[in-house]
Amino acid sequence: MIDPILHSQLVQLCTQGFLERKTLRDSEPSLLSLLNDLGVSVTEAEHRLEIESALELIDMESIRTHFSEDSLQDSFEWQYHLVTESTNADALKSFESSRRPCIALAEMQTGGRGRRGRAWISPFGKNIYCTIGMHKSIEGCNPGLLSIVTGIALCKALEICGIGDVRLKWPNDLYYQNKKLGGILIESRMSGVGEYFFAIGFGINVSMDEQSFGNIPQPATSVHLINNFPVSRDVILREAIRQVVAMIDNFDESTVPQVVEAFDAIDAFRNAPISVTTPKQSIDGRNAGINNAGQLLLDTDAGQLEFSAADISVRGRL
Repeated sequence: MIDPILHSQLVQLCTQGFLERKTLRDSEPSLLSLLNDLGVSVTEAEHRLEIESALELIDMESIRTHFSEDSLQDSFEWQYHLVTESTNADALKSFESSRRPCIALAEMQTGGRGRRGRAWISPFGKNIYCTIGMHKSIEGCNPGLLSIVTGIALCKALEICGIGDVRLKWPNDLYYQNKKLGGILIESRMSGVGEYFFAIGFGINVSMDEQSFGNIPQPATSVHLINNFPVSRDVILREAIRQVVAMIDNFDESTVPQVVEAFDAIDAFRNAPISVTTPKQSIDGRNAGINNAGQLLLDTDAGQLEFSAADISVRGRL
């Protein structure tokens, strides 16, 4: 938990790009230490502290009040942290204490995770880290398709915000021109008979530059690099939350064919030769899309094989 005074000073510095040192007094060493921990570079000028450029912090209240005319504003518990372990963990803690749907946002994650426990790089003030916690009956609803539904919703949200041609790499990665733009991680807890609480977490790279991706072991990109100019995280978040909540709410057995069809239209490796890697082997074949259970279909010389999301990774062989 960040001290309230340091929290206020950090917000001021990020918003305006500088702080007069005379206003900091005894808290300056603590603020400098915090900035170092957050990875925010600062110049110590004679009379003030300066950062290279002002950071646009998330305006949670503005996002929340944007939904004042529908049920999103009051039916969800809203959380915002400058720094948190993970927004998924925040949503699951909220479920344990209140059982309410929630939306958890953060400027930075210290323990962000991707599939199979992989670390998710989560720099301060650069990207979107969001988890939408929702109750969902699994009667007539296939939970194996939830990450696909979420991905379709995020692609639609990004297109509305002017970032077109984003595709899905099965089962839960956002891709743009064969580079990773974001990812999805869904966790769940049983909340009743036939019902689960799903923590639907997603991250989207927004303002990271080429240098920021230097330590990431796979090709990656950001909204800024795609558009070549800044796009407000608040704008993307508002549309992403709206689309994900609506599509998850409407998802049931009757919509499965539409989900499979929608995924096929934005499949990053549609009909492409791919290698599917399991803990025991790597299998080459041609991507044949997904079935109604959300499983990957792979056409091989030995016939068509099915793979679930839990134990495989996919690499394009293009």
